[in-house]
Amino acid sequence: MPNGMLDISDVIVDVYHGNDVDFTSLKAAGIVGIIHKASQGENTRDKLYRTRRDKALEMGFLWGAYHFSSAGDVQDQVKNFLKAIQWGENPDRDRTTLLSLDFEPSGKVTKKDTNGNPIIGADGKPVKIPLPDMTLDQANDFVTEIHTITNRWPMVYGGRLLRESVAHANNAIALAKCPLWYARYADTPSGLPVHIWPAYTLWQYTDGKDGPEPRTVNGKKIDRDTFQGSVDNLRARWPF
Repeated sequence: MPNGMLDISDVIVDVYHGNDVDFTSLKAAGIVGIIHKASQGENTRDKLYRTRRDKALEMGFLWGAYHFSSAGDVQDQVKNFLKAIQWGENPDRDRTTLLSLDFEPSGKVTKKDTNGNPIIGADGKPVKIPLPDMTLDQANDFVTEIHTITNRWPMVYGGRLLRESVAHANNAIALAKCPLWYARYADTPSGLPVHIWPAYTLWQYTDGKDGPEPRTVNGKKIDRDTFQGSVDNLRARWPF
């Protein structure tokens, strides 16, 4: 558990299709909650989301779904997310599924020439160019649309991009109505934008490489998250 942090439960992991996840091992290690990538941008969906969801629910895990943001059309992103998690098909499942917007940099793509071939840089590696990120206005529109459809404010996940985006915002923005899932790989969740969120709900303190120990589960690097409170309190409040 992160040094000096009391009254927190280090029992949640977040994953996507690229993680080698064994649910039996997670359970044996005391993990009780899993938040899985469901979708990204306007049309990408995680190929393992539904299979893993069904298995995790059968095993008694708390379950959550997140949408990885992009600069694409917000309405299309909302539709993609809700379609990926099959919202509305099973009301009992919907009721217990945590919803989250992953508001972080969109990543990079390989730069290509006019023939579609990767451009190689001086270091011998393909040149990468950053994709445009979701804006604060788009993030507000996304969570508002999710609330309109589901009657629930989704959790918002973020670190540097989130901190910089809300630095000069006021507490009337839609994101302020959402529980905060804060990413900060340090011994404490420093830099929390308290003018928007006086406290975090979940804290991702490691991505498996950076941040304090423990950074693994059964020897495998994984994103680990804490909750401010007991496991019983976590179960009672989920999906926030």
